[in-house]
Amino acid sequence: MNVEHVYRITDAGWVHCHGHQVQDVPAWPSLKHSALVVLDLDDIPTDVWRFEGKPEYASALIEKRIRTEGLVEGTAHIVIHRLVKVPRGFQVFFSAIPLDFWQRVSQWAEEQSDHCLIMTVAGLLSQGVSIGKARLLLSQRRLTCFAQTDAGMVFSSTQALGQGMSVMSGAARVLVANHSELLTRLGAGAVEWGALWSTNTTDTNDCLTILEAVLGNAPRTLPAVELSGVGERIQTVLPLLAVQSASQHALNPLLGRVAWKAERWVSVITAITAIAGVGLAGVGMLTSQKAQQQHAASQASRAELSKLQERIQSVSSVDAPKQLLPLADFARQLDEGARHDPVAFLTTLKAAAGSDIYIHRVRLELAGQSRQRSFRVDGTVAVGASASMVRWSNQMSAAGWKLKALEPANPAPGAFSYELVAMATPSGT
Repeated sequence: MNVEHVYRITDAGWVHCHGHQVQDVPAWPSLKHSALVVLDLDDIPTDVWRFEGKPEYASALIEKRIRTEGLVEGTAHIVIHRLVKVPRGFQVFFSAIPLDFWQRVSQWAEEQSDHCLIMTVAGLLSQGVSIGKARLLLSQRRLTCFAQTDAGMVFSSTQALGQGMSVMSGAARVLVANHSELLTRLGAGAVEWGALWSTNTTDTNDCLTILEAVLGNAPRTLPAVELSGVGERIQTVLPLLAVQSASQHALNPLLGRVAWKAERWVSVITAITAIAGVGLAGVGMLTSQKAQQQHAASQASRAELSKLQERIQSVSSVDAPKQLLPLADFARQLDEGARHDPVAFLTTLKAAAGSDIYIHRVRLELAGQSRQRSFRVDGTVAVGASASMVRWSNQMSAAGWKLKALEPANPAPGAFSYELVAMATPSGT
C-alpha cells in the first residue's frame, strides 16, 4: 500500500494519490504533508539528442537547439536525466520545462511546510534502466519507450489521436515496430512494461499484446495498484516509480532530497534500535535469572556468580553492530552541519533577493581536506538592476556570509554564481 502522498500534474489538472484513493485537487494547493509531485505535461519536450563537444555545455547546447526548432516558446529550464559519452561527443536524455512554469512550480514547492519533491515522467521512465534494458510506459493515450545499449540511448514517444478501439493499438504498433529489432535483441526478460496511468484496460491489454508479439514472450510487468475515487478505476505504477525515483531524479536541490530520504531512514533506524534493545534486554534478563538460581543453590558458587555478573556487564556495554556504523556516522554529519541549516539559509536568501533577482539553484559543497562547507548560489539579475545586486550582497554579508564570485554556470545575460561561506562566530556568542 502506498503511504506517500503523490501528486500528478497534467494539462487536465491535478490529482492526489494516497493509499488506494485518488482525488482531483485544485492547482497549487497548500500542503501539510511531504509530497512527491510528478509533471506529466504534453508541452514538456523530451528526447535523446547527440552532440559533439564537451558534456559540460550540454544544457546550453540543448537550449539553443530547442529554440532553433521552436519546441518551447521563450526560455526553458533544461533537465538532464542521463548523459552518456560516445565517440567524438555525448548523448543526453533531457526534458525542457518552460521557464515560467518551472519558476512557479519550484517556488510553490519551496513554500510548502514539508518536503515537496518535483519530478518529471521522463525521470520515472529512465529510473533503474541500465545497459541492455528497456522500459515502456503507458500514460493515458501516450506510449513512451526508453532503452540503453552499449551503442547509446534510445527514446521514442507516440500519442494516440482520435477515438475508437483501434487508435491506441495502432499507435502502439507503430512505436513497437520502429524498435522491433532492438526489443527482439534485448529479449522479454530485459524489457519492462507498466501502466503509468490508465483508465482503459482495453488500451493496456492491446499495447501489451503487441509488445508480446514482438518479444515472443511476456515482458516483465511493473507492479501496479488500483486507485478509485474519481468515478473510475485507475491502474497505475506511478506511486511505485515516484518513490524509487525520488532520490535520483527529483529536481530539488541536493539538501532537499537528502532531507526527504533521511526522514524515511528514521523508521528503519528506530526498528533496528528497538530490536537491538529487546535482544540485549532479553539476554540480560536470562543471565540475571541464571545468576540468582546459582546463588540460591549454593554459597560455594560465588566464583561462578562473579563470572556471570561480569558477563552481564559486558552485555550492557556491547558495541553497536557494524551495520549501524554508517547510520551513526550519517547522524554525526547531520549534527555537525546544523550550522548550515538549508531552510534558514533559503529563507535569508529569498528575503535578500527581492523581485529583481531570481535564484536558479542552491547547492551545499564540501571543499578541501577539512571538508569546509559552503553554499554555491546560481542565479540571474534583471537587466539594469545592478543596484539590487549590490543590495543583495550587502544583506547576505550582514547576515553572516562571506561572498566569493565564481564563473557563472549559466551563459544567459545577468547570470551570476557566488560561493557563500559562513563567517566565523565570535567565541562566547
